[in-house]
Amino acid sequence: MNRDNSVLSVKNLNFSYNHKKVLDNVSFDVGREDFISILGPNGAGKSTLVNLISGVIKGYEGIIKVGGRNIKDSNPKDIAKMIAVVPQYTNPAFGFTVAEMVMMGRNPYISRFGMERKEDFNEVGKVMEKTRILSFAERKFSELSGGEKQRVIIAQVLAQDSPILLLDEPTSHLDINFQIEFINLFLNLNKKDKKTIIGIFHDINLAIQNSKKIMLLKEGRVYDFGRCEKVISRQSLKSVFNSDVFVGKNPITKKMYVSPIFSPTGQRAAAGKKVKKHLRIHVIGGGGAASPVINLLQESGYDLSCGVINTLDTDLDTAQMLGIPYVTEAPFSPISIGSQNKNLQFVKSSDVVILPELEFGYGNFSNLVSVKEAVGLGKKVIIVDKKSIGKRDYTGGKAEKLYRKIIKDGAIVVKSVDKVLSHL
Repeated sequence: MNRDNSVLSVKNLNFSYNHKKVLDNVSFDVGREDFISILGPNGAGKSTLVNLISGVIKGYEGIIKVGGRNIKDSNPKDIAKMIAVVPQYTNPAFGFTVAEMVMMGRNPYISRFGMERKEDFNEVGKVMEKTRILSFAERKFSELSGGEKQRVIIAQVLAQDSPILLLDEPTSHLDINFQIEFINLFLNLNKKDKKTIIGIFHDINLAIQNSKKIMLLKEGRVYDFGRCEKVISRQSLKSVFNSDVFVGKNPITKKMYVSPIFSPTGQRAAAGKKVKKHLRIHVIGGGGAASPVINLLQESGYDLSCGVINTLDTDLDTAQMLGIPYVTEAPFSPISIGSQNKNLQFVKSSDVVILPELEFGYGNFSNLVSVKEAVGLGKKVIIVDKKSIGKRDYTGGKAEKLYRKIIKDGAIVVKSVDKVLSHL
């Protein structure tokens, strides 16, 4: 990163509580107008890092520079003019009004025995309007709802007029509607007001959907730092959070999203059960129907392939995320002869072929032909048949007729995905 563009630089930062190391040799740079999210499990050092940057905690080793200036050489008011912190929750001991709470954000600009100036009142009025709290400016802060209180705290922080905002899980205790409202506010501050934002978020999806960069903290160290596409993966999140997740793309926004991986049976493959890992299994894909089957089988240790799936299909995201070979076709196009032949090659090299609950039209009818070929080759074929084929057939009965023939010729029918393992 060009250092002239760096508003925050952290180098070789170390910090300990009672001789227990909390941050270990942390280094990174933050550019102007960045929106960075810090992710990590409880105890990773996220809040400690924010408190060190804001000057709340001292006694660290290393260098923290804001705007090129070492914060050890800065007084608290100078730091407050550069950095403002939005905490998780604030509950003042005294009965301040909303307007008084917001005016506290102007303290860095008011001398110890000085009075508020015209520009201070103007700034307070401007941020109260932006955060939509003017209507209850004279109410007691203690009387407000959780969402209203957090809006007041954000207004107070904005009144500081600092170029850097530090967010310490500001939405973790709020309802989804308030979370969306506040994240949109922060995005506008980042894009329109050119604020640099560094946030700790409890919700991984909230972070990766809106951040320019992600920092993963693990045991006080920077595990990775960079653009979401580089940092967020199934492997990295499993390593940092010790939890298996699915990393895919939102079909609407096309942005990354993360969800926990649950076995269809509600549990992992039974401990101690001998898995026939030598079996090669080909899953017929399309419309996201293959993803639950692929996840279950991959989790159980089987060697998999998938096809034919189009390039806008969530089954493709699943196959790519799990590193499973697949056959693709262009979106909104019928399966070509070339793709069908590749699919048949996977079928021929497999021991088992599984047909999930696909919907069939003329475009993907050849997928059903590939299943018929598998039966003819003597392959074990398992069909997931929870929803009637008649309700999934858009070929005027042609698909249902072939489907019934496949079952008659020896395909195994199961009524749910979790029943597949018992037939392998």
